[in-house]
Amino acid sequence: MKKKYFLFLTFLLCFQFSSAQVFEVETIQYKGSSDKFINIVIMGDGYTASQQDLFITKATDFANSLTNITPWSNYKNYFNIYAIKVISNESGAIHPNTASDCNTANPPVPVSNPDNYFKTQFDYAGIHRLIVPTSDARIASVLAANVPDYDQLIIIANSSDYGGSGGSYATTTTHPAGVEITAHEMGHSFANLADEYYAGDQYFFERPNMTAQSNPATNKWRNWLTTGTGISIQNYCCGGNSASWYKPTTNSCKMEILGVPYCAVCKEGIIERVHSLVNPIVAYEPETLNIESTQQFLNFNLSELMLPVPNTLNIKWQLDGAVLSNTSANYQLDQTTLTNGIHTLSATVTDDTTLIRVDNHAAVHASIVTWNINKTSLGINAVASDSQISYAVYPNPASNVATIELDLQKNSTISVDLISADGKVLQHLKSKTAAAGKYKETINIEKLASGTYFIAVKIDGVVHSKTLVKE
Repeated sequence: MKKKYFLFLTFLLCFQFSSAQVFEVETIQYKGSSDKFINIVIMGDGYTASQQDLFITKATDFANSLTNITPWSNYKNYFNIYAIKVISNESGAIHPNTASDCNTANPPVPVSNPDNYFKTQFDYAGIHRLIVPTSDARIASVLAANVPDYDQLIIIANSSDYGGSGGSYATTTTHPAGVEITAHEMGHSFANLADEYYAGDQYFFERPNMTAQSNPATNKWRNWLTTGTGISIQNYCCGGNSASWYKPTTNSCKMEILGVPYCAVCKEGIIERVHSLVNPIVAYEPETLNIESTQQFLNFNLSELMLPVPNTLNIKWQLDGAVLSNTSANYQLDQTTLTNGIHTLSATVTDDTTLIRVDNHAAVHASIVTWNINKTSLGINAVASDSQISYAVYPNPASNVATIELDLQKNSTISVDLISADGKVLQHLKSKTAAAGKYKETINIEKLASGTYFIAVKIDGVVHSKTLVKE
């Protein structure tokens, strides 16, 4: 599920930059293999060869400060952070003085036109503080040549003046508010969060913290509409179509003003993006197992996990679909209790952080290791595989029909049971093979009495349950 570099774009760029510039890369934080962890890259613009130590100091300060802000701090073990020492011919950021609000900058920003590498400039789109690197081709070329498997890019312009921008990457300056600007812009670039101030009608569309739905029963952040969260359904203000769009807070979220925390909805949006990018199960053992003996106990282990801070991972072991009492990263299987034939042992890891509220709302992200075990009179053979799924049931509560939506990483065999509160199977949808990607199934619950039910989805022998409320 990790984002890989834009190969098509790289192919096109090779015609323009046949020998892409390779710069020195410094590691600020390393947690593990780049194909397992989220890779954040920081590049400077407007730093000359003699200013690279200054850039590394700034990049390190920015990285450390960002990973001390909730929820980045909770998932700092999920990130590798690299700094690319991009050398500009001249120092600083471009300021053409073409924006109508240039005279509002305090202190004033002088006109400048340095030869910086990415052509980062103020006054973009006629807004003075909107500072943007304008050479996308060079950015793509440098990334492809130096850290091609990046997931998120931050650019720090060598200017002490206030400015920033989001989009495909987050851009900021060395202004004292630069870290706060970075955190705000990372909300845009990393988690697709919206500004919680009116930025123009062109920015209105459905996002984790922006919606046209004002009904509390169907609003996307309805799980946060409880006492003590500070979350409500607030109209945007003041211009254009703002009266038709809504946000979770006013003047209390980092996506609207600097110097305050992210609101609960935005924290959840960032964490959901983390969950979608990586599998917290980094390594497991055994990957294969062949035993031709009467050895009684077999050891299965999630040998390396990405651990949130504090650790909020939940581990659930199942043997042939039955949940086991063990919740540790290790499980010892007594093979003498197995009958001859095929058995399935699985470990499912979910994140139970209180910073997300997924019941009746968003998808549950689950990471799974499955061992297919074949026991014969000659011994034991086991082969492991790992995968990720997301699993949602909506609407929830429901009146007539409930939709089950899965996002599968691989082709899978699926069956669905609707179960009453006392454990009776009320509906059974027979097993079928589903292709990797999105999968939907609907259950008619119109004739059921109001109350609580369970939907148990079995995927390749592993059971995943969610509560369903019938109105």
